[in-house]
Amino acid sequence: MRDLSRALGYCRVSTQRQHTEGHGLERYIDRLKQYGLTDEQIHWDIESGASEKRKGYNRVLELVRSRQVDKIIVPCFDRFTRSALGWEVARQELQDFGVELVFLDGGSLDLETPEGLFTSRILAAMSAQVRDKNKYNATQGHRYFQEKRKIYQAIFGFVKDGDSVIPNNKQYRDTDKTHAAVARECVEMFIESGELSKTIRKLTDKYGLERVGKFKFEDFPRDVSSFRRWLENPQLCGMVCYYPFNSEKKITIQSDHEGIISVPQHQQIIQILATHPCGRRRYITNPLVGLCKCAKCGSTMEKRSTKINGKTYEHLKCPGAYPKPRQPKKCDVRTYFRLEGAIDAAIQALKEKADSIADNMPVETTEVVPVEILELKQQILKLKQLNDPDFHSTIKIKEQKLEALIKTSELDIVADASRNQVLRSIAMSEGFWEVVTREELTAIFHELVEEVVCSVTERTQLFSARLKI
Repeated sequence: MRDLSRALGYCRVSTQRQHTEGHGLERYIDRLKQYGLTDEQIHWDIESGASEKRKGYNRVLELVRSRQVDKIIVPCFDRFTRSALGWEVARQELQDFGVELVFLDGGSLDLETPEGLFTSRILAAMSAQVRDKNKYNATQGHRYFQEKRKIYQAIFGFVKDGDSVIPNNKQYRDTDKTHAAVARECVEMFIESGELSKTIRKLTDKYGLERVGKFKFEDFPRDVSSFRRWLENPQLCGMVCYYPFNSEKKITIQSDHEGIISVPQHQQIIQILATHPCGRRRYITNPLVGLCKCAKCGSTMEKRSTKINGKTYEHLKCPGAYPKPRQPKKCDVRTYFRLEGAIDAAIQALKEKADSIADNMPVETTEVVPVEILELKQQILKLKQLNDPDFHSTIKIKEQKLEALIKTSELDIVADASRNQVLRSIAMSEGFWEVVTREELTAIFHELVEEVVCSVTERTQLFSARLKI
């Protein structure tokens, strides 16, 4: 019988999809239990093996440092790490504290011998090579899909049709509606209410809490974050987005598939979600929610309220200076900033801008072409002049990026015109700021204010508001 009293198990998968659909994590945990470990002894992560910020992984190393562990059992080496550098750091700690690494696939690593060290480094290099190969293949796949304007997968309301999607006109549940019709209903409900959770409640009351089928495209999302991502997906309006989670590479272009809502409707959704960051229309207590930033670390400020002798005092604090348990402190600005001071700074900036419009100060109306667009046009022109077939793929990708930039630029021009109109209306309303409610301020601030930066100098609180126009 094995003595596992001072042993721990560790496993991981790289993505949530592997966890929910591939059952990889569940399988690894079952194997560790079969080995003889209990639930309390097993630690796991859903994250890349190259990451050193894995909670379960770091918890295991913490227990190693506290000398509570003699043995770590893992399914195989790459379930522990895929980073050669990360392994060297972990290996040193395991070696210093005399901890053995055991594999369920057979064998273990004796880190006290030259052979064991050599084997561990070979395994780390091989794991890193597989990771790099997977990353390269994924990048090439993304590039190919983008070049051909192919769509990876259908979302609710659509069904795959070759390399594209079409509206899903099959019957939804036992209703007389199609999947596409219910998807449109979801959008209309959200536009009407402007609240994510309220919309989901209405839909589940009507269609039930249980999802239909095992694939995402077969039913609407039931949780707030997934429902938000679904609403933000441009596939709804006949477009396609590549690299949605990479802000630097993200690109949205026109697709050949038929949308189930119009582009203006989708823009309205994005506008509501941008104005109400948590998917709620009412922010009675903090109209600057999500807009106030710490000048030192850039964190979004959090509101706190304190009641003293029946009077409520509202303040903003930097979460980087007051971290949650087990999170590192990344800021030393521990000042509690007055919320009213931040609101006054935003109002003052808007007043000055509104006054300048009311005084008929010259407003720049000439359309200025963004530098990025001009540079991209020059790059495409130079590549075409080379007349080299090897550059055709690169040219196509750059043309798609140019198309997306032009569309974004056009939308920004329309948005700026709309914001100027709002300020003109405010400027013409005498005494507007004296009677405006906090609920109304929420809508105004999120439409016109980019951010309010909070800083402190010699115990003096300073607020700097930056507008979107």
